[in-house]
Amino acid sequence: MSKIISLIIVFVLMLIGISNAHIQHYANLNEIKFEIYRNDNKVGYHNIIFSRDRGMLTVKNEIQFEIKKLGISFYKYQSEGTEVYDQDGLLFRFNSKTSDNGKLKFCNIEAQNNKNYLIEGTNYKGSLNKDFAISSYWNHEILNKNTQISGITCKMRNQKVTFLKNETIEVKGQTTKTSVFNIKGEGLDTQIWYRKKDMAIARQILNQKGIWRYEIISLN
Repeated sequence: MSKIISLIIVFVLMLIGISNAHIQHYANLNEIKFEIYRNDNKVGYHNIIFSRDRGMLTVKNEIQFEIKKLGISFYKYQSEGTEVYDQDGLLFRFNSKTSDNGKLKFCNIEAQNNKNYLIEGTNYKGSLNKDFAISSYWNHEILNKNTQISGITCKMRNQKVTFLKNETIEVKGQTTKTSVFNIKGEGLDTQIWYRKKDMAIARQILNQKGIWRYEIISLN
C-alpha cells in the first residue's frame, strides 16, 4: 500500500508540471505579501517582490515580526534576502542577512561551473554539487527536492514532501482551488497551499514554537 501511495504522489507532482524551470510559471507575478500570525495574533509581515531584466529574475524577500507579552517586546526578527535566477530558471545567486533577536546570521550562495555552488553561511561553508532548494516556499520547485538549504543560515537538511489534499479556500475574499503539501525534516514542519491555476503560494502554516500562519494580503 505504501508503494502505491508513493507512486500516486509522484504522479501528482508530474501532473502539476515540476521541472527545473518552475520560475517560468511566475512570469506575470510581481509581488506576494503576507501578514504573519503566531497563535492567531498578528506579529508581522513577509513581502516578496519580483523584478526581471534580460531574462534574469530577481526575487527580494523582506520579513519582519515582533512578539510581545503584556505589551512588552521580548523577541524581534528582521531578514532580507535576494534570489537571482538565470534564463533557464536555475538559481544563480542568493544572499541574505538576518537579525534574529539581535543575533546576526547570513547565507550566501553562488553558482559555479558544472552545477557546483559555493556556499558560505552561519551554519555551512563549502561547495555543493547536488540538487537542492532554498527555503523559499513561494517557489514550488521545493516540492521536487530532497535537500533544503536554509535561506537564513545556509544549514542543509533533508526534507520529505507529502501531498495532503486538494482544498478550496478563501484568498482575499475569493474562492481559490489549491493543492496542499506537507514538508517535514529536522526542525521542519510546514504545510503549504499552492493555487492550482499557476502554483502560486496561497497560504502557509509553520509549526515551530507555536503555530505560524502566513495569510495573503496581496498576490499580483
